[in-house]
Amino acid sequence: MKDDTAKIEQRIENMKQIYEKAGALIDKLSDAIPDKTRVMIKDKILGDAELKALMAGLDAHRPPRIFTVGRTGVGKSSLINALCGAYVARVSDTKSCTETATPYSCRDGDRVLMELLDTRGIAESDTVNPDESAEAQLTDQVKAFEPDVAILMLNCTHRDDVDSDVRFLKQLAEAYEAANGTPLPVVAVVNKCDEMAPSRIKTPADYPQRKIDKIEEQVRHYKKIIVENGLKIQSIVGVSSLIDWQTPDGEEVDVESIDNLPEADIAQLQIAFDGRWHIDELFDKLEDAMADAEAQMGLKMAARLQDVVGRLADHLTHIFSGISATVALTPIPISDIYILLILQAVLVSLIASLSGRDISLETAKEFILSMGGVAGAGYAFRLAAQQAVKLFNGVFPGSGSAISSGIAAFGTSAIGKAAVAHYIDGKDIKEAKKLFKNEKKKGNKA
Repeated sequence: MKDDTAKIEQRIENMKQIYEKAGALIDKLSDAIPDKTRVMIKDKILGDAELKALMAGLDAHRPPRIFTVGRTGVGKSSLINALCGAYVARVSDTKSCTETATPYSCRDGDRVLMELLDTRGIAESDTVNPDESAEAQLTDQVKAFEPDVAILMLNCTHRDDVDSDVRFLKQLAEAYEAANGTPLPVVAVVNKCDEMAPSRIKTPADYPQRKIDKIEEQVRHYKKIIVENGLKIQSIVGVSSLIDWQTPDGEEVDVESIDNLPEADIAQLQIAFDGRWHIDELFDKLEDAMADAEAQMGLKMAARLQDVVGRLADHLTHIFSGISATVALTPIPISDIYILLILQAVLVSLIASLSGRDISLETAKEFILSMGGVAGAGYAFRLAAQQAVKLFNGVFPGSGSAISSGIAAFGTSAIGKAAVAHYIDGKDIKEAKKLFKNEKKKGNKA
């Protein structure tokens, strides 16, 4: 699994250092900021309960363990590759590739992101040990693997003997619970949705509604069978695991030829065509099904790191917007302009660090001023307008400061969202500025 902005390990470390960096930035703020305000800012950030919980989750995580079970040809190996976004499990269009249960590790460098067990096909006639059925061997292997979640694989276009497959997994789940004292969460996956008619349309964005309707009908059919056979599942989802592969120089390689490549070349394979569909939805289902919090966070680290980054960035923006509102309640015009600018610069710097970049407060200030117009004049005028409303305090005590507080909160929120767009989502300055203006408009209407 690849992350184009920064290595996963580095981004996790950056997130874990948010507390340390935030405290250091606040300690270095100008003496122009009163000590009382400085302490308030630090307490609001470092004392936030949700932020503490998010930080604790970053330390308390482990690679989730997932195993797949289903008939030969249902696409278990292809799904593993689709989940990892890399060619880690052998795939074949013509024969079974999994002769026994095979463990795989989805990695980013030396870091293990997920552990997956690709099992032999249900009801295969051959067995390694003649005194033990393939199903019995699979049961023993799954017990040893101690999965966090099981994936029951079904084929979207071939209805084989689904009833017996469901009954087998029900028995396996019961045996697992008896041995481990905890239920085995199961997510049903209807794979190979790309093969549903019209099968010539493989690009997910081009799926016509009639294809989607047929897929949903098949999913409902399988869910009915599962319920009738008494297997408890957390959810069911239709997916496509279709990926075509190519070498780094752009030469496409069919799956039958990949095994002939040196291991080093296989490790370098890239996605030539990405026909994956609903894989993100599957990650959601898997995460919801897992009972172990550390495994859930591990799955986030493996596949939903951007979601974790986004959640942290949004929460930081929320915290700083609240602090800005408090600072802006100061009844003396102009007194808080500098503090607000510094606060927003600290916010931008922290958001940038989540993307793997380390920027100074001066660079953050330049970003903020660039949002407000040429040479920051537009932003300065808006700050001046914010301060001017405090003059209403002379007529209606407290009213002007309350208005100023709202403006400061919305302005800081808009800056935070623009910083997320630029530093985390990769939008250019022009796009970030447009988003900033739209967010400011929403604030003015509120």
